[in-house]
This record gives sequence, C-alpha cells and structure tokens, in this order.
Amino acid sequence: MAKLIGQELPDDLYARLRGDDLEACAEKVILISTVDDQGYPHPAMLSYFEVVAKDRRNIRLAPYQNSGTTNNMRRNGKLTISIIDERIAYYVKGRVEELSREMKCSPHVSKLNLRVEQVLADEANEELEAGAYVASGVTYRNPNGAAEQARAQAVLSELLE
Repeated sequence: MAKLIGQELPDDLYARLRGDDLEACAEKVILISTVDDQGYPHPAMLSYFEVVAKDRRNIRLAPYQNSGTTNNMRRNGKLTISIIDERIAYYVKGRVEELSREMKCSPHVSKLNLRVEQVLADEANEELEAGAYVASGVTYRNPNGAAEQARAQAVLSELLE
C-alpha cells in the first residue's frame, strides 16, 4: 500500500536520480504517467539517461519533443513518475513546466521540470503479505551502450543547467 512520505525526494531516491552512477542504471526503466485529453492514464517509459534530480524538489526530464506524453504534460502540467526496482517502489507526483522545447545537445527532445508535490512509497502489507517484496524493475537493452552513455551525459548535463 502506498504511503505519503513527503514533498521532497528521500535520501535513497535522490541518490538514485542524481545521475552520478549511470552505469548502475544503464538498463533500468522509469515509468511516467500523464493523463491524455480523453481523461485516460497514459503511461510511457524513460531511461535514467533522460531523467535527473536537480535537487530534492525538482526533477528534470528529456522526453521526445512531440510525443503524446510530452503534449499531455504541456496541456495539463501534471506528471507521476514511478521508480520501481528491487525492494523499492516510489511514486513522485507534481507539476511540470517546459523549460525548453528543444535541447541543444539533442534537438528531438524537450527539457521539462517536475516540481515535486508528493512522494509516496509502496510496499507489501506485512500483515497480509508477509515477506513479499518487489523483486525487480523493468529493464531494457540498448545495443549502443557506450555511445548511449556518452550522449546521456550530455543530456543530463544540459538538463541540470
């Protein structure tokens, strides 16, 4: 059951999203959710190469410039980020502002800022599901690993400007 833990990133989540250790997160996925113009939840995936915490209250994102997800954020300014991995599940909710429609280092993506409003932690109820835990998060494979990490460093650096 998800529980509200505050209005800023806790230590472990902030450390995970700072972008300091890209190799550890190179194959992990971050699920983001917006609401489409019909009122339906709209999930999408980003990598740790496209998301970075500027500080405990601001998360920068680099989604595709003309995607449905980005257009949803432009339209209503709302976003939920789900960080799910072994033994952790966090949901970060907040308001999004577009900082730049086109990034210099990657013109096909936009630069957005999520102002954190709520951070929720989710875990199994020990009374009902003793010993249960999240075993892993969603992962992906990129055949351009080293080249992608070099590009990611440029994106993350520009997101933090």
